[in-house]
Order: sequence, then structure tokens, then C-alpha cells
Amino acid sequence: MTALRNCLRNINIRMMKGSISFFGVLLFSLFLTMGCSSESGDTAKKTEPLEQLDPYSARLYPAQKEAKARDFTVTQVNGETFSLSSHNGKVVMLNIWATWCAPCAEEMPDFVDLYEKYKEQGLVVLGVSIDKQGESVVKPFMEKFNVSYPVVIDRGTILDKYGPTMGIPTTYIIGREGNLEYFAVGALTKKELEPRLKELLET
Repeated sequence: MTALRNCLRNINIRMMKGSISFFGVLLFSLFLTMGCSSESGDTAKKTEPLEQLDPYSARLYPAQKEAKARDFTVTQVNGETFSLSSHNGKVVMLNIWATWCAPCAEEMPDFVDLYEKYKEQGLVVLGVSIDKQGESVVKPFMEKFNVSYPVVIDRGTILDKYGPTMGIPTTYIIGREGNLEYFAVGALTKKELEPRLKELLET
């Protein structure tokens, strides 16, 4: 337990508020296998990331077991309704972020580029802001980065199903059959994402 406490303190994980879900447990289990081991030297099967295509990107990890994405219905910043189930048959990138998060801002232009390039082929990007200040900070941020994909300000609806996270940005990628395919904690780049998305879109 001492090793676990030290590992948690050294990596300095920010745990977001929300109820425990399968995805939260999945991410936390990943953290344990990545960074922590018992003092007695016990070994555990590690969750291996995909081959990294861009050294400046966060690592993408594959889901270790089939898990259906949990449905939700929320209201977008533009007032329209977004239901995950209404996008069955598409590839969905669910990106949890905040305006005060520098890595979130770094990855957003790449997300906009990918969305514009592949939306006609079935790519959906949903930005999930956790900003407590709401639209007063989110709308100017969207304008600054020319965000063209749907954005919602989450009041717990999504994090209750997909949290808590180990930090932000956190991205889940859901395949055409509605299963969680990949996830990442940290800023992703177009170079890292594009080949993975193209593969999912072509299936």
C-alpha cells in the first residue's frame, strides 16, 4: 500500500468528481498496471498501448474487453439535443476537456481538422466541457478555436457514465458497433489519431 500511495502522489493524478463506472474502473486499472507495483514484487498483466506514431502525442490504449458505450442524451451549447444512440453506426470521439486545460487547447485544432475531413465518412466528435462557469467561458473558447463539432457542458450526465477520469483531456473512441475501442489521457495529435480513425471508419 505504501508503494501505491507513493505512486499516486508522484504521478499527481487529478481525479474528477463523478460516480464509479466501468470506464472509470478501466482507466484506473490501466493506471495501476502502468505505474504501480507492489513492494513484494508481485507481477500483473499490463495493458499495453498501441504503437506510438507521434512522440509528442499521448498514448492510445485499446479496450481490453468488449464494452458497449453507455447511452446519454444532453443539450449542446447551440441548443440542439445530442443522443449517443442516435449516432449508431458511426465512429464517435468523446473528448472530455475544460477551457483552463492547456493540453486540451493544444489538441483541439487537430480535432477540428479530423472532424471536417472525416465527418462525411461517419466521424462524430463530441466535446464535453466540464467548466463550472458554463457558456460564459465555453462559447468564447469555441469561437477562438473555430470548433465546428458538437460541444456540451456536462453537469454530471456524461461523467456519471464515463468518469471519474484520471485527468483531462480524456478521450474515448467508440466504434461503429457501439463498443469502446480506444482511450487516452492527455493531448492527442492528428498524426497519432488519423490512422486509427481511418481504420475504424473503413470497417
